[in-house]
Amino acid sequence: MTFPLEALSTAVAARAGTWAGLGMRQHPCSIQPNHGKAVVVTEFESATWLAAIMVWDTGEAELTTVRLADDTMVNRHYDLINHDDLERLLDKLTALIADDRVPEAALVSQTPGPPA
Repeated sequence: MTFPLEALSTAVAARAGTWAGLGMRQHPCSIQPNHGKAVVVTEFESATWLAAIMVWDTGEAELTTVRLADDTMVNRHYDLINHDDLERLLDKLTALIADDRVPEAALVSQTPGPPA
């Protein structure tokens, strides 16, 4: 199976109103060959969050985020099979940013602050 990488930018663009409501700017990147395992990335930023979604042509995907107020990172791996799986990933990002709902099975960590 080869996941259609152009689906990421299309799905992100379809939610332009949602991102605007959350104060999120999105920066889609072009598909990169990445040593024979093509990948596409869309980066998001706001005054409170940084995030990125990376999708490989194998359907593997990573959601990586950082809450800027406390440097908390919330990251999760996904295995996408179809467009519905991609939509669920975007729903998880929206829920995290809007309602601080951490996706199930996400890795949550906090970087240590500067020394006191």
